[in-house]
Amino acid sequence: MKLSRMTFTKLLALVAIVLCSFASTSRASPLDPERYLLVEAEPRAQLEDYRLNDDVWPTHYDIEIKPYLEAETGKQAFTFDGNTKITVKTEKQGVAQIKLQIARMEITSWSVVRKSDNNVVQTLTEIYDAETEVLTIPLASGVTLQANTEYLLSFTYIGNMDDDMHGFYRSYYLLNGEKVWLGSTQFQQTHARRAFPCFDEPRFKATFQLKINHKTPQYSVYSNTPIVNASPSESGRTLTTFGITPSMSSYLVAFIVAPYEINQREQMGILARPQAQNQTQYSLDEGIKLLKALEDWIDYPYSSVPEMPRMYMAAVPDFSAGAMENWGLLTYRETNILYRSDDSTSLQQQRIAAVISHEIAHQWFGDLLTCEWWDVTWLNEGFARFYQYFGTALVEPSWDLEHQFVVEQLQGVMQMDSLVSTHPMTHPVYTQAQVSGIFDNISYNKGAVMLRMMQHFMTPATFQTALRSYIKENAYKSVRPAHLFDALNRYNPNARMYMEPWTVQPGYPLVTVTSNANGFTITQKRFLVNEPTHTDATMWPLPLTYATNANEFSNTTPTFVMTASYNIPMADASNVQYFILNNQQVGYYRVNYDAALWGKISNALHSENFGGIHVLNRAQLVDDLFNLARGDIVPYGTALDILEYLKHETEYAPWLAAVNGLTTLSRRIHAEDEELFAIHILDIFAKAYDTVKFQAPSPTERRVFTYMRQNVLKWACNYGHEACSKAAVAEFERFYANPSVKVHPDLRQVVYCEGIRKGTQAHFEFLWNQYLTSNMATEQILILQGMGCASTYELISIMMDAIASEHVRSQDKSNAYTYIINNQYTLPHVSRYLQLNHAIWAAGHGSYLSVASAFNNLLARLKSDSERDTISAFIETNKNTLGQAAYDSIKNGLTEYETNKQFTMRNRDEISTFLKKKANGGAGAVFANVSMIVSLLVLVVCRW
Repeated sequence: MKLSRMTFTKLLALVAIVLCSFASTSRASPLDPERYLLVEAEPRAQLEDYRLNDDVWPTHYDIEIKPYLEAETGKQAFTFDGNTKITVKTEKQGVAQIKLQIARMEITSWSVVRKSDNNVVQTLTEIYDAETEVLTIPLASGVTLQANTEYLLSFTYIGNMDDDMHGFYRSYYLLNGEKVWLGSTQFQQTHARRAFPCFDEPRFKATFQLKINHKTPQYSVYSNTPIVNASPSESGRTLTTFGITPSMSSYLVAFIVAPYEINQREQMGILARPQAQNQTQYSLDEGIKLLKALEDWIDYPYSSVPEMPRMYMAAVPDFSAGAMENWGLLTYRETNILYRSDDSTSLQQQRIAAVISHEIAHQWFGDLLTCEWWDVTWLNEGFARFYQYFGTALVEPSWDLEHQFVVEQLQGVMQMDSLVSTHPMTHPVYTQAQVSGIFDNISYNKGAVMLRMMQHFMTPATFQTALRSYIKENAYKSVRPAHLFDALNRYNPNARMYMEPWTVQPGYPLVTVTSNANGFTITQKRFLVNEPTHTDATMWPLPLTYATNANEFSNTTPTFVMTASYNIPMADASNVQYFILNNQQVGYYRVNYDAALWGKISNALHSENFGGIHVLNRAQLVDDLFNLARGDIVPYGTALDILEYLKHETEYAPWLAAVNGLTTLSRRIHAEDEELFAIHILDIFAKAYDTVKFQAPSPTERRVFTYMRQNVLKWACNYGHEACSKAAVAEFERFYANPSVKVHPDLRQVVYCEGIRKGTQAHFEFLWNQYLTSNMATEQILILQGMGCASTYELISIMMDAIASEHVRSQDKSNAYTYIINNQYTLPHVSRYLQLNHAIWAAGHGSYLSVASAFNNLLARLKSDSERDTISAFIETNKNTLGQAAYDSIKNGLTEYETNKQFTMRNRDEISTFLKKKANGGAGAVFANVSMIVSLLVLVVCRW
């Protein structure tokens, strides 16, 4: 297929008709949450008005939906007719109005009837607040609801199947180049109200019975529960009735109208488009194993909920979240459930298993028990993220998932949680924007980290017993943290006292260790990466473990210390091999040591077998050093000296921590020091490259070794490793010459990237055609990653046009853009493109706030003052077009650029001195020199 800029211009000729929608809010998730400058509209109502009161409670819904996936007589395509009847009651006297929620629908009629005698309750004109989406039905003067009496609210309405992946929305897949439309749902957090009037908050649990009037035989229908009846309703249509659900929250209702097929066994089924059925076997097999393992661990069989005799999992082409835990009908992005070993990487396979485990865990932690309101989202998502790793480990014990958890989850959330802008796990939210924002790394990662910490404190067996009790006691209820703490306290009376402060306070501490002849003194102070001299006096219960030799790292049962300062007595402390705090990084904090202790740690890391330091503590040391240097606690020269030990590291977890730290550092290296930095990268990766080699994984190698190879090859090729580049280009040329023999999936990312970076436009067009014709969503992601390595303005423009077009689905646009700007050589090209084609970009993404987001993520990586000036001039010239919100956002991004520049200049001498010394061959002899480390550190420790 011939690909050119003109082709895309034609494809996008209709963008002008979308320009009227620029006032809408961008739906793109932050590309780089740590540096994304969110522009959130100020609440336009009183905060309490966004919440329903507790006067009236639903008990049951009868819902009938009639979708139109194509225009019919008198009906527009992508609309639906709805009829919902809600049984409600109140326990209060004198209730004179009913409040519930609706959105994006036209109510054509409604009524309130007392069920006992079918008498109509007289009402006044309804009141609808478009900002809060609350519908108020006032009763007539002098009329009130009778306590403990059932009433029936009936609504007839017309709804819309939008294309924004929320509510009951439209999606499609391509068959022979033609779109095949389908309807699916995503109701979390506040979008069930788009499909039916409801009490759309998690505490309002009720039962639901759904009927769908759909075209047959074109479409099949699926929902939370099995079908109990299907009968012809009119010519070419069938009315399908589903079983009554358990009592559950409105956001867990789900239904799909699609020409899907099912692969099923043992009460589990995978739903997918027909062409993807050959990609469903792995998720079916793994899902069955995971469901059984989690049932056994929790000791509450899924089938013990009588309304749920089976579990369906559906692959949806367009899906805003990674997956969704709708009770009995789990929905997924295709990349998170469809798998073939010849077209998906090992890491993609693990991702699929882990996401399935996450969603299955929600069937208890979220569905059976549900957080009472989104301010405690972590009660749902923290548990699901915990089982995403430790549930998957029950059936895949060889994947070293605990090692991955520590680096990806614990160390990952520390980045966000070290900023002033962070928030506690339990945090008030009211508006839709606030609710959406709470679904972040604090609720997910930090929630899971706290659970792991308590598991090690209570012991795994006791922790498991407590959680089993928690589930059984609170089944079918909505829960607050007190319910969890009560269950944990029953098995350890200190559990709440130790855990609760971590959930209600933002951030985490930096623990500083100083040594003396009689032991070690430990102090804590909140770690704020950009404010090392702050005066925040927050304290946490500190979970302490430590090791002075290889045999002591196995003790992960912490002693909690409740004071700001604590002494650990130890005879002959000055003669220990080292002192390392926080065995296997079970506790959630960073550690800084005095100069002498850092010297001992450095000596150990540079000795045989790394002095016996546990692999997770090596990963901890790597992550802490990068971030202590970034926070002006440890000089960069000292940190980089100690981290030279990585030249001999062969384990995945420390290397993953190193890659994370090096990624951040690479964005702050002064432009004139790039070549020196490249020499450094090639040096520390040299042995790792020789260890993993440019080759496909062997059948017997450890899974994490395969992952390490992918990281090592990526960094080696990116920084000009000759052998890596030569091998990757040769493999790409072979594939280009004979596309029927594919590149091994675990090598594709680096092969595609290097092939595009070193190739021609013909190579680019070849790979893009592979994207357009691939039937595998996982393969399409690998191709987008590879195409992000293009280096000319012409190719970058084609790629940016593609992202703005419908060829790249909305769910993938943000990631595709990130792949491009992670290649620093593209940044001027991307900046130029956005300035010339801002209207196309805004139309393709929904608003000019997406243009602001694109510029801000670019500015976070930029190192060019001239490019900054060009962007500044652009927004001044185009202020009216951008709009005030987007303009202000980019202004903030320009301020952030200055902050980053100041950081670079402040640390340049330290980093440059290290890099020059190393490039001149003088660094290697002093990396383990204790006196050198002492001299560099002593003043810093004293200052802190």
